[in-house]
Amino acid sequence: MDILFPDHWFEVLAARNIVWIFCLLIISFFALFKGSDWFVDGAAGAAKKLGIPPVIIGITVVSLGTTSPEATVSIMAAFAGKSGFALGNAIGSIISNTALVFGLGCALSNIPIDKFIIKRQGMVKFFLCIGFALFCYVLLIFNNLYIARPFGFLLLGFFGWYILKSIRWSNEHQDAGVVDLQDINAKKPYSVLSVIFFAGLVIIIIASRVLIASATQIAIRFGVPEEVIAATIVAFGTSVPELATGIASVIKGHKEILLGNIIGANILNVLIVIGGSISVAGLKISPIFYKLHFPFFILVVGLFTFFSFVCKKSYNRILGPIFILIYFTYVLIQYFTA
Repeated sequence: MDILFPDHWFEVLAARNIVWIFCLLIISFFALFKGSDWFVDGAAGAAKKLGIPPVIIGITVVSLGTTSPEATVSIMAAFAGKSGFALGNAIGSIISNTALVFGLGCALSNIPIDKFIIKRQGMVKFFLCIGFALFCYVLLIFNNLYIARPFGFLLLGFFGWYILKSIRWSNEHQDAGVVDLQDINAKKPYSVLSVIFFAGLVIIIIASRVLIASATQIAIRFGVPEEVIAATIVAFGTSVPELATGIASVIKGHKEILLGNIIGANILNVLIVIGGSISVAGLKISPIFYKLHFPFFILVVGLFTFFSFVCKKSYNRILGPIFILIYFTYVLIQYFTA
């Protein structure tokens, strides 16, 4: 995406008149949420047409689409020799997805819990995330802050297992879904739904790129430190597709897509984003990850898993403010320690 929309374009535009950057920012927000509308409509329409539970669509197709910005940014950063940036983007995105996106979803509405998914993909997410963090702490004990490339290939290989297992689990899902051909989107042909879905995804990715570049230029013009920009705007920017899709799915009444997307995207962040980045050039872990990023990472993943089992049919809406508070605490600590 950097090739199509290079950073220097936005730098030149900002140098001429910062007002143009603000205009781009506003336009990208509108495009983002319109794209997310189409994206959710295409996914939900296919689910109703095929009788597939929306949560399954969310945890597979939707999560693959919304994770593409993280994968692109991180793997390209690894090729450029910035594998630490790639890890920060992945960890920050998982924290953003779980604390901010899921938190906002809970604050807006009661998000239903699919225990079948929680006991399978949910536990895969938990063990992958916590397992990776603990692995890094074990390396710290042995004074080794470098992860070699074979570990990345191992994660990518596990991704193949996860896809095959998810297909099997989707066939075993207790809720076979509901074929609702009267749904406004389900009435559309598969070809139209496919165009709506992929057009929405393309708009989301392009709008996300313009949004993050515009926000970065504005932050630079107002003197925000580069470290804070990298740790907050970049990680948040690559999570914007999950945020836009999540809010759109809640507003449109397809709340299950939010849960599936959060779980699926976080799994893919570990397997594809981190795994792909490590397999390209290995990974040197910065000490700040042990002091700040990993503790918050473990906290939000642990709380999400805990409440997924404690809550019965839906997540308590009080969890929304709790997760949002955790996210902004995480961001503020970065700002004051930069």
